[in-house]
Amino acid sequence: MKLRSVYSSFLLFVLFGVLLYTPHTSVHAQLMNIIPDALDVTISPQNPGADTRVNIDIRNYSTDLDRATITWSLNGKQTQKGIGLTHFEFRTGALGTPSSIDIMVSTLSGKTIRKNITIRPSEIDLVWETGGYTPPFYKGRASYVNQGFVTMVAIPNMVGKNGQKLNPKNLVYKWSVDGEVQGSDSGYGKNSYSFRGSIVPKSTEISVEASSLSDGTQASARIELDPERPEILIYKDDPIYGVLYNKALLGNFTLTEDEATFVAVPYFFSGKTSVVPHLSYAWSMNGADISGVAKKNRVTLRKNDQTEAGSAQVSVSTENSREILQSAGYDFLVSFEAKAREIAF
Repeated sequence: MKLRSVYSSFLLFVLFGVLLYTPHTSVHAQLMNIIPDALDVTISPQNPGADTRVNIDIRNYSTDLDRATITWSLNGKQTQKGIGLTHFEFRTGALGTPSSIDIMVSTLSGKTIRKNITIRPSEIDLVWETGGYTPPFYKGRASYVNQGFVTMVAIPNMVGKNGQKLNPKNLVYKWSVDGEVQGSDSGYGKNSYSFRGSIVPKSTEISVEASSLSDGTQASARIELDPERPEILIYKDDPIYGVLYNKALLGNFTLTEDEATFVAVPYFFSGKTSVVPHLSYAWSMNGADISGVAKKNRVTLRKNDQTEAGSAQVSVSTENSREILQSAGYDFLVSFEAKAREIAF
């Protein structure tokens, strides 16, 4: 009887242990089959803005994703499911509205890989201006020219995880030129960047990334600047009204008065006044140099009493002795009525 009692107690103990152990083993096995965050994810664009199409690709070097069943869900709703679906596309919502993407990969070996991505669209506007000259009443921005001075300003429009718009002064900015980070010009609150164009005539890519100190919200922007050639335009200097900036000479001018003064106005050359430092002017008429009678960017043409009707080709060229890639020229034809045998100066 005593042996039977011991045997019964042993059976109860074994059964109790099995009951306790079996569920634990099952849960443990399920957990072992779930592999969190074992996916390499590529998002393009990396920091999307509002209403932007986003492409997501996943990779895993230890699992054959081409044979796995992959499920994609957007904001809790399953959008696609199938074998080998490693690519997913969607469009972001309004600025600051989060999009939650859930990825579940079921492998042939029975394991499950899960990953969640949250994308919150943010934007940066990049505005720029140059240090180039434009005359009064010019409607527009001075073009970027070779070796020109440019100032970029980043205007972020970013919303944090708390739904509040982030203060641009409290962001960290990282500026890059042609892919090279400008460390000394990057940092906390540095939302502007200035540079001078290369002596090599080529386009320049400027990019900026802004990030929040508190919650990691990021935005980025890039712009490519192609240098243009500076220009010269000719204006008449009226003795009463001054320089007529509202009407440039377009190839031909008829000299009806006894004399007329013409002004060569540089466009986009480095400088803020019409008398741009380091600029030299060369004037000629019918191929003959008349720079000696000109006053830098001005020349006065006069008629003599012995001249028959005719015309003369007047040319002016200018170059910047400091920024050697900045040069321009202009030709115009001056026609005159019969009064003198030549145009005097």
